Amino acid sequence: MVAKVILGTMQNAKKLVNIAEHISCDVELCSGRYVVNAKSMLGVLSMPGFNVGELHIHTDEENECNRILEQLLENGLLADTSDAAKRSLYDITTFGEILIDFTWQGVNAEGQTLFAQNPGGAPANVAVAAAKLGGHTAFIGKAGNDMHGNFLKSVLEKEKVETKGMTLDDAYFTTLAFVNVGENGERSFSFARKPGADTRIEKEEIDIEILDKTQIFHVGSLSLTEQPARDTTLYAIRRAKDKGSIISYDPNYRASLWKDEKTAKTQMRSLIPYVDIMKISDEETELLTGKVSPEEAAAVLFQKGIKIAVITLGSKGAYLYCKEGGVHIPGFVSKVVDTNGAGDSFWGGFLYCISKSGKKPDQFTMEELKGYVRFGNAVASICVEKKGAIPAMPEMEKVKERMES
Repeated sequence: MVAKVILGTMQNAKKLVNIAEHISCDVELCSGRYVVNAKSMLGVLSMPGFNVGELHIHTDEENECNRILEQLLENGLLADTSDAAKRSLYDITTFGEILIDFTWQGVNAEGQTLFAQNPGGAPANVAVAAAKLGGHTAFIGKAGNDMHGNFLKSVLEKEKVETKGMTLDDAYFTTLAFVNVGENGERSFSFARKPGADTRIEKEEIDIEILDKTQIFHVGSLSLTEQPARDTTLYAIRRAKDKGSIISYDPNYRASLWKDEKTAKTQMRSLIPYVDIMKISDEETELLTGKVSPEEAAAVLFQKGIKIAVITLGSKGAYLYCKEGGVHIPGFVSKVVDTNGAGDSFWGGFLYCISKSGKKPDQFTMEELKGYVRFGNAVASICVEKKGAIPAMPEMEKVKERMES
């Protein structure tokens, strides 16, 4: 649950901390990029924007939410009583594929090829990246009710990602991706997905208790490759948008999963009219926009209604485009081991910043967004220094150290 609160005085700060101390779950006070423990008087007083803030309470239990709102109201701490029960229980909810990445590890003494089992799937990666930074995230999707699906669900739960919306299906197996990592850290893929459980999700299986209560709803394009997942994706996006969620999209093109490039182009572009914030890589610019250069591609996306467009440029950082124009934000120096999950960790960091701001996409200044992109660059620069995607994603302390270095 998220509630806008009034501070401004020492007395109000004391009231807020007293209420927070009696809440069993985590409670954070947020203002822009700043997040503090609302149970700490020192933390509350240290907030740069002391007049107002957002209280992020990590519970979706209805009675508990109502009790807390009543206490805030009684103490005159609610900034907008008409918006008292702002039901964004989740900062970010992601939807789409979750799978196993079997990553090449070399050859043993007997000449057998070795692969390491890693949890993966771009939407799941984004949810974990934001959760590791302190975000309250959820995942909606489907895996097989098999050893891989159960493993993936346990990983998300360990990383404190809400899994109520994750279905395990007895009829279909979990999608598998075999990933070869070259000497430069770049990847090539081969998939076992004919069909994978992630492509079989029906709209009736969507957990609307999660979908209707998320601040940001993020999707990729791999759920568009097959039915019924394609129609389910459109249903979920339309419903989330109707409920006031910010729609985030990272196409994440994988050629071998599409019938042909023409089909991929049509389906991947079909989501753009619904999207507020979009990330593509510099390898996807022509496919998604018809333009090769990041600058031209970002401008095209903005003209099509995307309020914030980001083109990732690998080690060179990212190109950002918003209502104030475009700018390149350089990356951080890294010793690259494995680029798997780099773009997802970047986007998880960026969306984390957006979610903590409390603003709508068209309300951000260029300077704010540049800071968020730099933050995302820092997250990705740490992720690529270890093997695997989810296991390599950093917590906030490491990101702050990287940004200060």
